[in-house]
Amino acid sequence: MPYTLNTDKDFQFMLKEIGMSSAKELYSQIPPQIKLNSNLNLEAGLSEFEVEKKLKSLALKNSSLDSFNSFLGAGCYDHYIPAALEAILSRSEFLTAYTPYQPEVSQGILQAIYEYQSFICLLTGMDISNASVFDGASSLAEAVLMAARITKRKKIILAGAHQPEYIQTLNTYLSGFDFALEKIEPAENGLVNLGDLKRALDSDTACCVMQNPNFFGLVENVKEIADLAKEKKALNVLVTNPLSLAILKEPAALGIDIVCGDGQPLGTNLNFGGPSFGFLATKNEYLRQLPGRIVGKTQDKQGKPAFCLTMQTREQHIRREKATSNICSNQSLNAIGAAVYLSLLGEQGLKKTALNSFNNAQYLYQRLKELRGANIPYAPRIFNEFVWEVKDALGIMNKLYDKNIIAGYYLGDSLPDCENRILSCCTEKKNKDEIDNFVNTLAEILNG
Repeated sequence: MPYTLNTDKDFQFMLKEIGMSSAKELYSQIPPQIKLNSNLNLEAGLSEFEVEKKLKSLALKNSSLDSFNSFLGAGCYDHYIPAALEAILSRSEFLTAYTPYQPEVSQGILQAIYEYQSFICLLTGMDISNASVFDGASSLAEAVLMAARITKRKKIILAGAHQPEYIQTLNTYLSGFDFALEKIEPAENGLVNLGDLKRALDSDTACCVMQNPNFFGLVENVKEIADLAKEKKALNVLVTNPLSLAILKEPAALGIDIVCGDGQPLGTNLNFGGPSFGFLATKNEYLRQLPGRIVGKTQDKQGKPAFCLTMQTREQHIRREKATSNICSNQSLNAIGAAVYLSLLGEQGLKKTALNSFNNAQYLYQRLKELRGANIPYAPRIFNEFVWEVKDALGIMNKLYDKNIIAGYYLGDSLPDCENRILSCCTEKKNKDEIDNFVNTLAEILNG
């Protein structure tokens, strides 16, 4: 389809309609320092062959994790994805399908989403799940807004160490509301400070938000935290790595009301940072406050199983002012990918993947603990990642990078008081030789 620019006549007509005399007046609200005062310095047009060659040269500047011995985690994890997943997800029935606005002709997509929702409920122990949201950060924000609607309270408590980007997103979501956001800093052991939390909880607390495993990789005392919140009739919101639920107790059994997080560990490639999907699950009693799409199973007029969109609370289906959320775009393809991933691994395969990640992280923990020049500040109550510290952490990481080793995530980038700390992760893809290579190379850098 050709793209036709507006003519000068068209432009003048539009300006007149909105009561403007010129383009300068139209853009008068834009700060002068960011306005372009000259023409763009664009090269002449290129042929198809030249464009392809140029784009390939630009792409070669990227380095994938396959080129490194990587221990990077902090929210996105390098797990093995069965080859069958890509083959299934690439089928046109999944790859080209978008929103099921006409459920009667979208039964396949609806069933696939229903299977995804069922898997999330099995992992979390919750009664219902939606069809996914944009990512983990937005799932947290939606969970908090949901808790505020249910309790009709104004105070949000963030307990312990949270992924910093999730908190930034939450701040953005809450900026238009009259909510009070209170952060309870971790105790010296890296876990939630229960004393500070107990003092902060009051009758105006809508929810207590915790992350488990937390941002430092530590496994929290979830039930103890949840019980404190319950005393004040506040809801408990849990941000979690869904893979950890294969070996940790399900959130529903620990007093959690809403579970959310990023589904990337369930079969989504890293792809230089995205896309992924966010999952969101809760109890039946909060069904009407759960944002996004929910697929339900019913019967058609012949009595055969059928699937439909249930409780359509998105602004695309109902009046915008009545919607539980206006920006909770679901990521159906990636969510269906998670369902495929979980079905390919099965219960035992998922548990084995989680246990292998845990065992590899424990081995790396012990190796670094024995290394002169490195220090580990917290106990090894971890799932797949942990914090360690070293003098000139950023310089050490750069030296390791030069040797094709990514040590992990530099905590100083987001936490000013962690300038010498690194968060390192192991998934099931790591082996003993790769871990030993990392530690031995680090030893040479530190001690010669």
